[in-house]
Amino acid sequence: MTDFRRRKLLILGGLAAVSVVLAAGAVTLRAREGQVRFTPGEFLPGFAAHVKEASRIHIVSHDGAFDVVFDPAKGWLLPARGNYPADFEQVRHALIGLAALQTVEPKTSRADWLPYIGLETPPKGNGTTITVSDKAGKTLASVIVGNSAELDNVQGGTGVFVRRPGDNQSYLARTVFAFQGKLPDWLESGVMSVEPARVNSVTITPPSGAAFTVLREHTSDRQYSLQGAPAPKGFSTNPARVNLIPQLISDFAFVDVRPASELDFSKAAHLKAHTFDMQNIRMDAVEADGGVWVRISAEADPGTPTMQRQEAGMINTKAAKWAYKLSPDKGRLLMMKREDLFTKADPAPGGFSFGAPN
Repeated sequence: MTDFRRRKLLILGGLAAVSVVLAAGAVTLRAREGQVRFTPGEFLPGFAAHVKEASRIHIVSHDGAFDVVFDPAKGWLLPARGNYPADFEQVRHALIGLAALQTVEPKTSRADWLPYIGLETPPKGNGTTITVSDKAGKTLASVIVGNSAELDNVQGGTGVFVRRPGDNQSYLARTVFAFQGKLPDWLESGVMSVEPARVNSVTITPPSGAAFTVLREHTSDRQYSLQGAPAPKGFSTNPARVNLIPQLISDFAFVDVRPASELDFSKAAHLKAHTFDMQNIRMDAVEADGGVWVRISAEADPGTPTMQRQEAGMINTKAAKWAYKLSPDKGRLLMMKREDLFTKADPAPGGFSFGAPN
């Protein structure tokens, strides 16, 4: 009897647990039935049909505000940088990203919670406002973009928090391209492209002091060597620093741009690079406004193949009017003196310097 009663109690307990679960499920279903069902859809309805009319993109973030404008003769430009060309791929990605923006689900509408998902109104807040208008100034689309987020589904795309200006209701949305709110990300960067294997030598003439050259005599050589007198006694040439110098050409990149006419290059440092296929790249460099700015030109050797002459022409056309601000590490590298390529020699094992008597 004891076992029978125990079984009966277990069965009754199990049925009670199932009843509780079913009751909880029924309550949940009723609660859901009382809620308004959200249907995902276009965050900017109708924009996709008018995206070709876009003529101005206005961006406001905590870093400031800038415009990207379309000129029928010159393409997309950045007025804040003297009408320097904007990166067309960046423009394309931004417009397609807005046109493809799809809501996934609503999120908070509390103003005090918006900063936590990057949707506080800029420029004081941490969000980024992107407004697209046509040539008549009519707004085609406007959105405040916040933090990126992971999506739980497998439909692809990039997750991002968004809301409409003037409306605190936020949403998790899906787009195909991430949005960029900093002006340097919109600069056309394709000034020149010189593969590392091409660079033969680089000569730097600093603002003061003697010029120096790093050289690789053959394309098969993996390392560059510092030409001229050997290192002073007690010092040795630092090969890591020497091999960084050619990257000023082969890995050219910049963080800002301005018209070259705004800077005085009369006392500039100079760089001249020569390639194995007879191209010459020149840079003039000055320090201004807390950074190093360079202007660039190119000139192929006499009798060089047509390809190199065309390359020089393209570089000169793109870079003729502009000065480019280097990143701090590249700037310091270009302004080096020859003695900066030396480091104190390591002592021999046992604490003795090389050359010391036994």
